[in-house]
Amino acid sequence: MNANATPNESAVPTLMLFVTGSAPRSRRARKNLAAALKSLGLDSVKAMEIDLIDRPEKTVTYSVFATPALLRMDEAGEMRVLYGDLSDESKLLEFLRDLVD
Repeated sequence: MNANATPNESAVPTLMLFVTGSAPRSRRARKNLAAALKSLGLDSVKAMEIDLIDRPEKTVTYSVFATPALLRMDEAGEMRVLYGDLSDESKLLEFLRDLVD
């Protein structure tokens, strides 16, 4: 992911995956996100992972109230959040669709 895009490249919104260690739902969210990005041809896009066990203050910073959660921030700073283990493929693909040129 590149927030500082070159002139021929569009900036990709920042993705952050909030997890709680290696909990089963966190593991599923990682796996489901990777599969969805791959299916959209976005294998090179990596979400910044934030483990709330290690960094609980980030719940306040980003107003995340449950895990796992996938946060997407666009260039204007607008945030959208998708909660859960990302197993609803249609919701996840719709959430990520704007990342595809």
